Amino acid sequence: MSAVFRGENITYRVNNKTILDSASFEIEKGKAYALVGCNGSGKTTLMKILSGIILDFEGELYFYDKKVDKTSFDELFKNGFYKKVGYMFQETELQLFNLTVFDEIAFGPRQFMNDERKIQERVLEVAKFLNIDNLLESDILTLSGGEKKRVALASILANNPEVLILDEPTNDLDPKSIRFFARILKQLKDVGKTLIVSTHHFDLLFRLADYTILLSPDHRILKIGTTKEILEDKNLLIEAEVIDEEFEV
Repeated sequence: MSAVFRGENITYRVNNKTILDSASFEIEKGKAYALVGCNGSGKTTLMKILSGIILDFEGELYFYDKKVDKTSFDELFKNGFYKKVGYMFQETELQLFNLTVFDEIAFGPRQFMNDERKIQERVLEVAKFLNIDNLLESDILTLSGGEKKRVALASILANNPEVLILDEPTNDLDPKSIRFFARILKQLKDVGKTLIVSTHHFDLLFRLADYTILLSPDHRILKIGTTKEILEDKNLLIEAEVIDEEFEV
């Protein structure tokens, strides 16, 4: 087993309020993980810690064999951490800041490449993969919510990261768009990307995951196991307040 991330007793507090409590885990390279829990359980916090957005946590986090903390992150950043790890915000508007779709997707490659022709080729390749090549000259503000999510994902994929951390990528999408994202994630998984995806739509995305990390309402990791194992444990899902007694798994 090759661990991309390894966390030991990670705890995060804000104003003495515990947001994540003593989380220990390993994320195996090339596997897909569902991060599941009720609202407020700590899913987004854990994803922001993994993506280097939150660094003032307690405990220890390693990216491969490199420690991730306030002291070490500048060096990780210089060595291309954000080329290797892509993070998609739940609130897409927080991620998009360029005027046009093309410039949004090109922003990442422009940090690492000097050849504008190759950047254009990469943008077009990713845009075609996500069926948004017809939107490249569009103003970001004119896009629908679903289109913005595709652009946000494209801006991450343009750097060809090893790890994708996606916070509720199907939030507020219609069923057709949810199925589209499910197909895209399946393709990314099949080419060996490491996926960490939080979702409430576990009837679709949840089943793509090799493993599931289940968080409790009191911000602890209740269990890490195969997705099948956790899906079949109705009592555990009820304890996590993900489902209720009437839900049919």
